[in-house]
Amino acid sequence: MKDSTGDPKFPIWLIGDSPPEAWADKLDTPLDPRHPTRHSIWTSVADPMQDRLYRKRKLRLDTSRLYIRNASDKPLKEPIDGEQIRSMQEKLKGLLERYRPILVLTFGVNAFMITQLACGETISIKAATAELLGAQFRSRIESWDNHKVNILPLLHASIARRMFLQAHKYFVGAAGKMLPNYFDYVGIKLADLLVAKLSDKPIWIDKPRIV
Repeated sequence: MKDSTGDPKFPIWLIGDSPPEAWADKLDTPLDPRHPTRHSIWTSVADPMQDRLYRKRKLRLDTSRLYIRNASDKPLKEPIDGEQIRSMQEKLKGLLERYRPILVLTFGVNAFMITQLACGETISIKAATAELLGAQFRSRIESWDNHKVNILPLLHASIARRMFLQAHKYFVGAAGKMLPNYFDYVGIKLADLLVAKLSDKPIWIDKPRIV
């Protein structure tokens, strides 16, 4: 498997957890489009995001240029030891310092933790809970800083496993009378964020010229 795919100069990155152990030697790239995990954790969020962007602003994010890699280039076995963490942190730190993306979306607590360390942040959470990741997602949108790498944590395996209904509820938080839907919630939040903070960045699919 390649270490990454996409354009590292693109302002938006996706950081996954690690290659799936059973398929690491059979897939081509991190979040390989043929593997179900990509579609349970990213496509399911990207679809409502693109829908809102188009309906509200006639915009569409150029997802073909997203830079995608995993926090670890080898399958991880829990628990992760200190040497593994330092190795992942240093590799990602060098890339972040070189390219300085504006937005990094991480999937799961391991990717979130390693990306925080690589950016020189103090680890915000150590427990892999949807509730804590959701709180970080909201607080980081509120504290957005155009002059730094902004990390937003999303869910990984928890949104596709047996406790998926609880994952929706815990990540979204209070949602009024409507049943919480993590995919729609995150997609709408990301679409609104991109319009508010990155509308002038080269992240959009160009509109076709009418001759």
